[in-house]
Amino acid sequence: MTPSKKLKFKTPAKINLGLHIHKKREDGFHELETLFQMVAWFDEIEMEETSEKVELFCDTPGVPNDENNLVMKAVRVLQNRFPEKCGGVKIRLKKNIPFGAGLGGGSGNAAGTLLALNHLWDLNLPREELTQMASSLGSDVPFFLMSPCAIGRGKGEILEPIENPISFYILMIYPGFPIATPWVYGNLKLKLTKAENNISILTNFLMRSEFAQLGAALYNDLELVVIKRYPEILQIKNELLSLGAEGALLSGSGSTVFGIFENPEIAKKALARFTGEKYRVCLAKSITRFSEFFPEEMLPAF
Repeated sequence: MTPSKKLKFKTPAKINLGLHIHKKREDGFHELETLFQMVAWFDEIEMEETSEKVELFCDTPGVPNDENNLVMKAVRVLQNRFPEKCGGVKIRLKKNIPFGAGLGGGSGNAAGTLLALNHLWDLNLPREELTQMASSLGSDVPFFLMSPCAIGRGKGEILEPIENPISFYILMIYPGFPIATPWVYGNLKLKLTKAENNISILTNFLMRSEFAQLGAALYNDLELVVIKRYPEILQIKNELLSLGAEGALLSGSGSTVFGIFENPEIAKKALARFTGEKYRVCLAKSITRFSEFFPEEMLPAF
C-alpha cells in the first residue's frame, strides 16, 4: 500500500502600506489601488492525501470547519475543475493570525491550499492558472501567489510585483474585535478621499529604501470610516507613533493597526508596551522571498 502524501507549511499575513479607493464599480465592488506587503505572522497548515473524503479541522473558536471556510472553497475549485485527478484530503488549520483583522489570513490560507493541492494531487498547474482560480475565491487571494510585495489594482486582483529591497519590522496590534469589510465600504464617502494619494510615490520610497519617507507616506482611505466608529483605532495608532514607529496605519478595512520600524530595538520596546494588555500583538519582519515559508516542493509552479 502506497503511503499517503503529506505536507506541512505556513501561510503569512499581509498589510496594506497604502490603500486608495477610486470609485464604486458597476459590479458593486470598489476600484482601488493598494500596496501589499507580506508579513511573517503565520497560520500553520498540515495536509494529508486521503482516498475520498475532504475534512477540515480548525480548533480556533469562530473559524468555520465547513464550506464557509476559504480553505474548503479552494479545495472545491480544484475538485470541480479536475474531478478525475482530485481525491480526498485531511486538512488541519492552526490559526495564529486573527480573522476579520485586515491581515488577509483567510486569503493566505486559500492561496496556500491551492499551491499545496497542486503538489499533492500532481496537477502541475502553472502559477498563472492557479492565480486565475484564486481570483474567484476573493480579491486578496491572488496576491499570496504573486510576490511578497505587489501593487494591486482593480479589486486588488490585478497585480504588479515589486522588488522590495527593504527588510523592516512591523508591529501589529489587533484590538480584540473584527470589523466587517462590507460595513466599512458601505459607509465610505468617496468624495472625502484624498485625490492626491499616490501608490507610485509610496512604492518609490520603498524601492529606494527611503524608510522615513515611506513611514510618513502611509495612508488608507478606509481609516477615517473605521476611526469614526472605533476611536480606539486612532488611540493605538497615536501610541505607536509616540513609541517611535516611522509610520502607523490601519491595515485594509481593519481592525489591526500596524507600525513600521527600521530599528529592531525601538520595535521591541514598543512591543513590550503593548504586551499584556487586552490586545493581541505580533512583532514580525517583512517577507522578501516565498522560500521563507513555503516548502520547495510546493514552488515549481513559480
